[in-house]
Amino acid sequence: MFILVPYEVDVPQDRWPVVNWLIILVTICVFVLQVPDLAKTYGEANLSILALSKLLPDFGTTGITGSLMLHGWGLQGLLGYMWLHGGIFHLLGNMLFLWLFGNAVCAKVGNLRYLLLYILLGAMAGVAHLLFSGGDALGASGAINGVVGMYLVLFYENEITCLFAFWFILPYVRTFSASSIWLILLWLLWDVLGAAGGSREHVAYFAHLGGFASGFAITMLMCYKGWITMERYEESLLQAWRRWRHPEQADPLDAVRAGLGLPAANAEEAPPAERPAPEPIPLPEVKASGPRRAPTAGDAIRTACGCGKDVTVPRQYAGRTIHCSACGRRIVIPQKSDFFGPPAKPEHARPALRPQKDAAVVRFTCACGRKIKAPARHAGKIGKCPQCGSQVRIPRAAP
Repeated sequence: MFILVPYEVDVPQDRWPVVNWLIILVTICVFVLQVPDLAKTYGEANLSILALSKLLPDFGTTGITGSLMLHGWGLQGLLGYMWLHGGIFHLLGNMLFLWLFGNAVCAKVGNLRYLLLYILLGAMAGVAHLLFSGGDALGASGAINGVVGMYLVLFYENEITCLFAFWFILPYVRTFSASSIWLILLWLLWDVLGAAGGSREHVAYFAHLGGFASGFAITMLMCYKGWITMERYEESLLQAWRRWRHPEQADPLDAVRAGLGLPAANAEEAPPAERPAPEPIPLPEVKASGPRRAPTAGDAIRTACGCGKDVTVPRQYAGRTIHCSACGRRIVIPQKSDFFGPPAKPEHARPALRPQKDAAVVRFTCACGRKIKAPARHAGKIGKCPQCGSQVRIPRAAP
């Protein structure tokens, strides 16, 4: 016996997925309205967590559950069944997947478009169920699988962190991370095997497959038409497929890269050239300009890739993984800036850090014995000693 539960996706978000939060809230509220129907179906004495774990009980045609279930080709059932659930575990499992993948997709495509796509994917999943399986159905699994199909196109390289538990005699529990494409294809294979073997567990496998195929196809079309804008450090599955099919053709973003002074996407990676050291700062002329400003939520984080490319991103990307726009390598954004320019070359000039009396000023001593004072905002930069003329690296201020 084993379980595989995803609990985190490595996708930066530049807007709040408000509509996805509202969809989850509405689905939970509808489930609360289903409680009287569940009580009638299971009986008051058997209304427990174990009883609610069944996926598709016989609700009949009464109550909100019976009126919104997918009974046939009625529009009410096609638009209503995706808001219903047959048990508490059915609801919790679907809402977990919707929270993980829906937040990322909603933030990428926009709130209004996401709402229309979610309803459309749910309806198309219901159509697939009626065409290939038939029978009554309820649950948001078809629409959520459509969202997962969209996620695969947009973030196939991003990692998903999962909890894996296996027990035979002794339990074995661990967590791991893997690329989205492998885990999603594993779940898709599970649905294919279930559809091929029949829905013996009352699981609408064809609704899952229909929703996934619809979300995948719609997102590929949106990327093809340019209705979804990928960031410079992102790559959609359509872009990867084009690069694989036509490696000799120029990437559509090469013109943008050329304007920024970056190499083309298919250019051979050259060894990073040594960057020239910046001009020394004339320390005697530098004066403190008041107390140092505390960092705010909108500040940027500056780091560097292994290829030598400087990377500056908004602070909201802290802890996330992006792709270098120059070489394509993955970069983990630190919690705060860790780039202070090139290292100091002179070996003899090693300033000694002294206790700071003023947080806006860095006080240190050159190797020649000259005491130097510089503004804290120049910490990490290279200056010139006014006495011996040697280059010194201004240390960071003491905490």
